[in-house]
Amino acid sequence: MKGLTTHQVAQLLNQHGLNIITEQKKKTFIVKFFEQFNNFLTILLIIAAILSFIIGEPVDGSLIFLIVILNAFFGIYQEAKAEESIAVLKKMTVSRIRVIRDGKEQEIDSHYLVPGDIVFVEEGVKIPADGLVIENRNLEVNESALTGESLPVPKNLNEEVFMGTIITKGRGYIEIKKIGMETKFGKIASELSSIKDIKTPLQKKLEGLTKLIGIIGIFAAVFVFVLSVIQGGAYFSSFLLAISLAVAVVPEGLPAVMTITLAIGVKEMAKKKAIVRKLSAIEGLGGITLIATDKTGTLTTNKMKVKEIYVNNIQSSISNLQSPIPNVQFPISNVQNQKSNFQNDSLGLLLLNGVVNSTASLVQIHDHGSWDVLGDPTEGALLYLAQSSGQNIEMMRKEWEIIDEQSFDAVTKRMSVLVRNQLKSVETSLNQQEQKYLFSKGAPESILEISDKILINGKENILDFKQKEKIEKQVEEWGRKGLRVLAFSYKQLKLVESSLNQLKTKTDSNQFQPIGTDLTFLGMVAIHDAPRPEAAEAVAKAKTAGIKVVMITGDNEKTAEAIGVTLGIITEGEEILTGYQVEKYTDEELLQKLPLVKIFARTSPFHKHRIVKLFQKMGEIVAVTGDGVNDAIALKQADIGVAMGLVGTDVARETADMIITDDNFSSIVNAVEEGRNIIKNLKNAITYLLSCNITEAMALILGLVLGFPHIFYPLQFLYINLVTDGLPALSLAFSPRATHIMKQVPEKELSLINPFAKKYILLIGLFSAFLVLISYYFYAIFYYEDVGRTAAFTVLTLIQSFIYVDLWLSHQSWHKQIKNLISLKFISIFLFPFILQFIIVSNEKIAKLFNIAVISPFIYLQFIFISFFIVVGIRVFKLFVKR
Repeated sequence: MKGLTTHQVAQLLNQHGLNIITEQKKKTFIVKFFEQFNNFLTILLIIAAILSFIIGEPVDGSLIFLIVILNAFFGIYQEAKAEESIAVLKKMTVSRIRVIRDGKEQEIDSHYLVPGDIVFVEEGVKIPADGLVIENRNLEVNESALTGESLPVPKNLNEEVFMGTIITKGRGYIEIKKIGMETKFGKIASELSSIKDIKTPLQKKLEGLTKLIGIIGIFAAVFVFVLSVIQGGAYFSSFLLAISLAVAVVPEGLPAVMTITLAIGVKEMAKKKAIVRKLSAIEGLGGITLIATDKTGTLTTNKMKVKEIYVNNIQSSISNLQSPIPNVQFPISNVQNQKSNFQNDSLGLLLLNGVVNSTASLVQIHDHGSWDVLGDPTEGALLYLAQSSGQNIEMMRKEWEIIDEQSFDAVTKRMSVLVRNQLKSVETSLNQQEQKYLFSKGAPESILEISDKILINGKENILDFKQKEKIEKQVEEWGRKGLRVLAFSYKQLKLVESSLNQLKTKTDSNQFQPIGTDLTFLGMVAIHDAPRPEAAEAVAKAKTAGIKVVMITGDNEKTAEAIGVTLGIITEGEEILTGYQVEKYTDEELLQKLPLVKIFARTSPFHKHRIVKLFQKMGEIVAVTGDGVNDAIALKQADIGVAMGLVGTDVARETADMIITDDNFSSIVNAVEEGRNIIKNLKNAITYLLSCNITEAMALILGLVLGFPHIFYPLQFLYINLVTDGLPALSLAFSPRATHIMKQVPEKELSLINPFAKKYILLIGLFSAFLVLISYYFYAIFYYEDVGRTAAFTVLTLIQSFIYVDLWLSHQSWHKQIKNLISLKFISIFLFPFILQFIIVSNEKIAKLFNIAVISPFIYLQFIFISFFIVVGIRVFKLFVKR
């Protein structure tokens, strides 16, 4: 199969466009603008503005309208930023597929598929577009996404397959016929009028908090109205003051701030190789108490190399795969005539097994001279071994036709193929015997289980207890070195047929019979997969953060232990359990043992699911890694399912909450740290808004209670709400990462306002209100009342900037604080209220609009100094109140 050429692809892309499902049309600017007025308090403000015109106060009415409109524009800006961030998040999860172009297999983004492309699909892959099956090896497809039918559907040659369905068994090639909106899935999507987004638990918590504050704000407004009227205020001015306070108290922009904070954090996580598929996962990340991780590729580099080989009862080392293997002969292929002649050669059969019993491919890197693996890295190591021995992998695969196959099974831990030599079958005379071979490879114990003979120096011998013991000792020795072991076996089959046509018909329809236990053991390879250099540090970092780390692997216990000890996962006194032991124990017995177990070896995905479930029963918040089809059950069970981006199947990625693009354990720990910082920033935004709003409410209410009836005016509250609430809260999403956050224990149950934050909001609010009222009283006595009102208004505005500084720094050390203050984003947002307020108090016409006096720069500096005292209050508070 040659596939399309690059030129043809370019033409078809231009003709058909990208292979994407278009989204619903977005709301127009006008619709979004009017939606900003769709809340009770804003409607009341608009009514108040209209009434201002009616009673002859056009200036107040115009200013109220202006602030309401400015608020609407800011709301649109917040929504736009949130939509933009979410759109970027959607683009992060890109599906990669293997396609044949220009006669070579390559991996591309599925968006660039075109009709006519030939795509390789295998178990666990999501079909990227509609097409026809052109090569089939036991292909079965789950079409529940389209039909609702959960049972897999077998697919034969020339049968249709559809975008969005999942390969559940087998492998093959499909030719793409329709892409994007022309697919069956695309047509269904186009018929949908709208899709409502499901709210995350965090969004629901925030909505509940906003509603609660809204109710408190309304009660506060009623109280202010009544108190103001009792003290002689006019009904309309009291009503306007009360509504303005309610608007100031209710943090209506908080949901948008939350969405933007989460999305910005998610974008930062993506830069660190962790793609969050669901915003709800952020909440879980901060509370993780246990990470159940795979070994291969996650804790190790996944750069597989065959280091040692065991054939003919002899173990040999392979020091350099680019040169001939020492002490080993390779008589298995004559590349010139493209025929194999390896009968009764152990190594030759082993290498052939590794080449034909594989779904991986080697592709040469352009202008580099080296090779890369498409598919499973373990299978890639076997291809490298064959290639380094001088074999032509493509020729071998052309020579040997796969009649049938059994994909790798996570329970039996092996895969098998039935093959015949195509070149020899053409030469075979009628009524002669044709050779077929059954090749199996997998875990040593699995291959030993189905083998009763062993091939040594071209002769088949009985695989007795002594031979098995020698093999098992070799496996154990390799395991202690941290090497991954694969074993190989085969069986030669013979069929007598009367004609080639009859043979072809019978062969093509012949179902793969059970393997049995009469295979011949060929040998083993030991694959070196070095621990990732950064993994040990990541494990230590996780433990410091109060997160337990356990390894769940399909490898044998010795290999797992060697890696576990190197990385610090298991220490003296801690235990290892095998899948066999997991099956033997009851749930109650396992619950007793789990606290000491750090490694689970020789496990299946079903063991993993059970282990995760039991850890959760113990009260752990579990993150689990996975890459296979059957791993989906554990990924779904976990609090946070983490799929591998490099070797993971589409099924695993679709099920997971998060995808690690480099399959690296340290990226998981970094994601936890980033998740904690995101939640920290969100909490800081909430704390900031509520501290400021509580200050405004307390200053007004306490002023009225103390008999100061005209400290504030409605326009002042609306102005403060506009200037100090939105941008500072939003900018906290960009605040510096807290370096100490991974020294804190996990927060199992997320609380948006913890006890410390409640005390902070209440006491800082009280102290701020005290500074405001003292300022009013002092300047009203020593100057006159207008200057007192100016002092109260200015101090109330500027105090909020100093609260913002504290939360931006997030309680870091003085060294870190100074460094983090040197930021253009911070400086501009911090200074903006100071500059704007100075313009207001310096300009006579503007000051008159706000019912305040014009003051000198010297007095304005005094106001700044008084406002700064809130920092002293915050520091005193933190000295005496523990977090």
